[in-house]
Amino acid sequence: MFPMLWLKRLNFMETAKLEMEMMKAFEAGEDLDAKLDAQAQIAGGGDAVEVWRLEVWTKMLARIRKMQALMKDKPAPKA
Repeated sequence: MFPMLWLKRLNFMETAKLEMEMMKAFEAGEDLDAKLDAQAQIAGGGDAVEVWRLEVWTKMLARIRKMQALMKDKPAPKA
């Protein structure tokens, strides 16, 4: 399985799929921190693919938090 991991890591589409999983969870109102904690426990088993998923989700969560901060600072639209 490990030889295929480097292909997945280099494949933009595979990374984008994982990023979309996190974005869809955000849009659905899921608890992203709990989702990340659960993935960290799974990745703790040492499976390289699960560790990679955790890395991608962690980076995506940082982007989502940035978007949330920007949305807070944005003035309300005028009616």
